Amino acid sequence: MHMNRESLCSTENGQAKYFIKIFVLIELTVLCIFGLYYFSSGDGLYIRDSDGNIDEFYATGDVGELAEGTVVEQIYTSQMDCITEAGVLVSDYGKELEGNLYVCFEDITAGKLLAEGRYPARDLGEGRYLYLNLPERCEVLRGNQVKITLTSDCAPQNAPTVCYQAGYQFQNAAVSEQSQFLVNGAAVQGAMCIIVHGKNYVWTGSHYRMLIGAAMLGVAVLYWLEVLRVIRGKRSYCFGLVHVLKKYGFLIQQMIERNFKTRYKRSVLGVFWSFLNPLLLMSVQYIVFSTIFRSNIDNYPVYLLSGVVVFNFFNEGVGQALHSIVGNASLITKVYIPKYIYPVTRVLSSGINLLMSLIPLMIAALITGEKLSKAYLMLPYVLICLVIFTIGFGMIMGTAMTFFRDMQFLWGVMSTLWTYVTPLFYPLSIVPEPAQTVFHYNPMLYFVKAVRSIVMEQAAPRPIELAMCSASAAVMLLAGGFIFKRNQDKFVFYI
Repeated sequence: MHMNRESLCSTENGQAKYFIKIFVLIELTVLCIFGLYYFSSGDGLYIRDSDGNIDEFYATGDVGELAEGTVVEQIYTSQMDCITEAGVLVSDYGKELEGNLYVCFEDITAGKLLAEGRYPARDLGEGRYLYLNLPERCEVLRGNQVKITLTSDCAPQNAPTVCYQAGYQFQNAAVSEQSQFLVNGAAVQGAMCIIVHGKNYVWTGSHYRMLIGAAMLGVAVLYWLEVLRVIRGKRSYCFGLVHVLKKYGFLIQQMIERNFKTRYKRSVLGVFWSFLNPLLLMSVQYIVFSTIFRSNIDNYPVYLLSGVVVFNFFNEGVGQALHSIVGNASLITKVYIPKYIYPVTRVLSSGINLLMSLIPLMIAALITGEKLSKAYLMLPYVLICLVIFTIGFGMIMGTAMTFFRDMQFLWGVMSTLWTYVTPLFYPLSIVPEPAQTVFHYNPMLYFVKAVRSIVMEQAAPRPIELAMCSASAAVMLLAGGFIFKRNQDKFVFYI
């Protein structure tokens, strides 16, 4: 009895050490992810380029000479916390001007002067933006009304001309709110040709420690709830997954290799298709869409290729998982292994293609002038979230395919529709403001935006983008796992 007690005590101590070891590893992983994001974000964790920027736009007319006594004003609603650049389109139309142009930039809601300046009219060019001398910290509250006022002391025939676009509405609806273009106090339909760029303060920066603490606490609670299930003799999905990886790890590796090799069996180009496929798709779409969107998107080839690489993996992974149960009917009816291994290994084999397709993306980015940056440290995390999301959705589709063979044809329609509602070859800004709300319910939007932020902006994804990638992956995996588990015992009757 004494030996039995010692043996039991030793077993309990060993189990406790095992639970603590796993817990420490999980918490360190969470801490490393937050640490990598902190390092890769830099100042971007605290302040980011504003979505309320006003980019330069072309003029369709002018208001005539801005001679002495004429006042031209543009009022708009600010959507940024700090203005870094502001300019107005003024032209001398090839004339030799005399006198000075005066520009006043003010926050009329707060009654605060942001900047003012006097500019010799002779230094103005033809159809060229005049940039204002802004203070180092030109702060303005979001939602405040901002006014740009132009006057001059120039005599008629020697005065500059202010350009505007008739009927223009700012692309950002919030910026357009209560906007007005006035000439000597009279409203004119349209907007002065201005450019305003700025930054917004990010909430996560000042609350980052609190977020780390909340994440580590949440993970700790979930983990120890799983431990309690094990102690009480109930099934634990987390520890069950660890057991499956230990027991079937070699089999999983072999199935991934088999799926990958089978895909290119008897193919002349073989694995080279992993490089060639995204480039060919990008080339076709570039030829079709570049003339429409190229002028609105910087580095359109990389913009297009980054979206194609991300969505191609998702489309291919789900397509592989779709047939994972039906295609392995002979194995399922003869050999027992956890059935979710089949869709998981199919998606992971597609993940090899994803890694290979990143090579042409990186080459294209470097050739077109994009630079490598520390933001790339977050790329593995984004891709892991994408793989998890695809596994979850693949489980749902694999389950549906087992019961409804027509799902393979429906998925072709669904994937095409999903492609067009994801901004792969067009900017989201061209979508009407009310419809953009619907687009933001598309999880693939955030994966594409996160990769583009890293590759094209050399900046870590915005906190909201990273949070949406993480949440989408977790929710889809839970939903896919639940649906798959509820129906897996019925598979044998339908395959």
